[in-house]
Amino acid sequence: LHKIHRRKHSNEATTMAAILCNGIGKLCSSTCDALGSILSLPCKACGIACDGVTQALKSPFCLYLTVAMGLNIPPVIFAGQALANGGGCNVALQWLLINAFFCIVNMAAAVYISGKVVHDPNDDVDGGDTDAPYIEATMESNKTEQQQQQSSSSGIKKFWQGPFTTADETRVVKSMTKVGRVRDVLCYDPMVAVYIIIGIFYIIWQSMGFSRMNQAADCGGGEEELITRALSCGFLFISLGATAFGCSVCCLR
Repeated sequence: LHKIHRRKHSNEATTMAAILCNGIGKLCSSTCDALGSILSLPCKACGIACDGVTQALKSPFCLYLTVAMGLNIPPVIFAGQALANGGGCNVALQWLLINAFFCIVNMAAAVYISGKVVHDPNDDVDGGDTDAPYIEATMESNKTEQQQQQSSSSGIKKFWQGPFTTADETRVVKSMTKVGRVRDVLCYDPMVAVYIIIGIFYIIWQSMGFSRMNQAADCGGGEEELITRALSCGFLFISLGATAFGCSVCCLR
């Protein structure tokens, strides 16, 4: 009886240890999966952006993207130069930093709008229920890789479709021509609507730059020259950016 009692306690201790180890293993596995998902987010975002830029560069929107990038990157550099110099005129530095934020938004919007117009919804391959089921355990690694590729493709598809697009709207967009998608993106896309509001503030901010330039001249330090260059790029983007976008739309087939 004593041996049976000891064996019973030993089995209970083994069971408890197994449960504890199993729980710790699941916790570690979940933590690693969560960390992996978080760490891979920048790579996924970069992949989505690169996919859109690649498609846009192969399209007539290459001209629009070139103008947007070429005229918005220099003001960001000018703001960095003013920040690196330190001191100087705080009013000028404030204007340059906020202007740099607007320029970054302009570049992001150019990539987004070009990608939305160029992206063809008919090229999307839906995963999920249409995926082939598991057949053999030996194919598990291949299917895992295939699921990752489909997940990435699905993320890109959802990004370019937009977070507010319903299934019915997606079917309508698929039947549109590229020119029709331009109208749909400019008139109905919520993110573009937000950008239009930001664009209005951007134009107002450029106009305010003249007074900030005069104030910077009184302060000294050379910030007025940076503001002058930033203003030149800003007003060139307002005029040439709209012209390049119109030309790109006219070249769509």
